[in-house]
Amino acid sequence: MNKTFEVARYEYTHHVARPRFWIALLSLPIGIVLVIFISVVVSFSSMSKLPIGYVDEANLISQAFVGPQKPSLFEPVIPMLPFSSAEEARAAAERGDIQAYFIIPKAYESTFQVKYYFNEPLTSTIRRQIQQFLTKNLLVGINVPNRARADAGSQYTLVSLDGTRSTAENEIAKIVVPLVVGLLFVIVVLSSGGYLLQAVVEEKENRTIEIMVTSTSPNELMAGKIIGNLSVGLTQILVWALLAAALVLALGDRVPFLRDMHISWTNMGLSLLLLLPSFVFTAALMAMLGATVTDSQEAAQVTGLITFPIMIPYYFFSVLMMHPNGAFSRALSYFPLSAPVAMSVRMAFTQVPAWELALVIVMLMLFSVLTVWLAGKAFRMGMLQYSKRVRLSQIFKKEARRG
Repeated sequence: MNKTFEVARYEYTHHVARPRFWIALLSLPIGIVLVIFISVVVSFSSMSKLPIGYVDEANLISQAFVGPQKPSLFEPVIPMLPFSSAEEARAAAERGDIQAYFIIPKAYESTFQVKYYFNEPLTSTIRRQIQQFLTKNLLVGINVPNRARADAGSQYTLVSLDGTRSTAENEIAKIVVPLVVGLLFVIVVLSSGGYLLQAVVEEKENRTIEIMVTSTSPNELMAGKIIGNLSVGLTQILVWALLAAALVLALGDRVPFLRDMHISWTNMGLSLLLLLPSFVFTAALMAMLGATVTDSQEAAQVTGLITFPIMIPYYFFSVLMMHPNGAFSRALSYFPLSAPVAMSVRMAFTQVPAWELALVIVMLMLFSVLTVWLAGKAFRMGMLQYSKRVRLSQIFKKEARRG
């Protein structure tokens, strides 16, 4: 066990001590901040300044509109225009006099539901200004027991003017967790897992592996490499999380997207719990396949073969959203390489049973242990066949004989 942690410490310090590691680590969040800034600027410049209409069917608004006092850097003031009926507002929208309109229903005081009709989807800036409008103009006429609920915000149903699109506004934010989890998983696998795969191939090519296994067993060596590279991946996630927290604290009140974003921290925690055994399994799989190839070119092909299944949930993202409990969605949840992203998407759009989530986590742990074991055996066989590729069938056949 001590030798395993010695290998892990060497692998960790070997990567973290390199300047290029920190350059690559910091370049991603810097790039993301630049992309967000550019997208916000472009969105602000292209945002429609046309008024938004409203129809007060509940007869709750009895005073003139009170809007934002002044525009912020990323948020222009959008006028609100009253209409006597939904037909009148719709006609104005179709003429292009207004960009959209919303209806305050008669039952607003009990449901706090607002229906928003649009040509372009509701943005966080528009939603915030509509909520300011409702809060400042409706609280005066609402009973005291309901004021706290009204101040907390309304629920929006979004309906396109052509009637082809309709969704609850709060469902849009649900994709944030699976997207973040998927991004973390892909980046950590491609970076840390890629380091591990390349190291195995290089050590096999220059035959330094022969020296290493004289002082430790192949299984201890492989376990140490995986733990070390897992620690590298966790360091990446920790640094990015701290930078993201600092960004939200610094700009959260100024950038509408950050201010209005709501994240399910329970789903985020469960998704990260799925990441740990998934990474161990994927890293061990990369190391095992790395021990079977003969050069770096073949190693690059192996990386592509592993990355493709990880990306499958993104190719079928709409299917996972629309049918989270369907057979195909469940199958992706049980496949080890696609499980983290697929299960994260399902948790965002449905209530996944606790037993099913536990089953997937246990399955990933078992696959991890098995793959680490097989990777150690592949190491041993690879030392004996430097000039030839070790076939996976050979590994399983030999293990069958030993068992």
